[in-house]
Amino acid sequence: MKIDTINLQILEELQCNARVPLTEISKKVGLSSPTVSERIQKMEEAGIINGYNTDINMESLGYSLGVYISIKIRFGQVKNFEEYIKDVPEISECHKLTGNDCMLMKGVVRNPKHLEELNEKLTVYGELTTSLILSSTIKSRVYTKAF
Repeated sequence: MKIDTINLQILEELQCNARVPLTEISKKVGLSSPTVSERIQKMEEAGIINGYNTDINMESLGYSLGVYISIKIRFGQVKNFEEYIKDVPEISECHKLTGNDCMLMKGVVRNPKHLEELNEKLTVYGELTTSLILSSTIKSRVYTKAF
């Protein structure tokens, strides 16, 4: 599917606010609401738009510390770790890596004690490196053009 400048504008609007009314998008891109709806549907069918998410403020739910944890998984533990990590609620992302570490996880915890407890559970599978998120220069990028 070809992504033209209008589709990029539509994607930008949806990334900023997935609940934006079609009438508002149509005014910004200069097309009718049915045409915008059709373009969105085609991008969904093409797999360009995978879904619509809610951005939850985890701090307001009591999870004030964001963390990145990398792990060098012990020999023979990769499959066990991959199954285990799927059920760890503190972890929102887990990615297999190249380089020294095997996996990189992103998560949230309530406080340092909670982080210590999480690390104790994960250490069973390998050597950890934990980093606290102090602030975010780019929290979520809105893609507005091809690069």
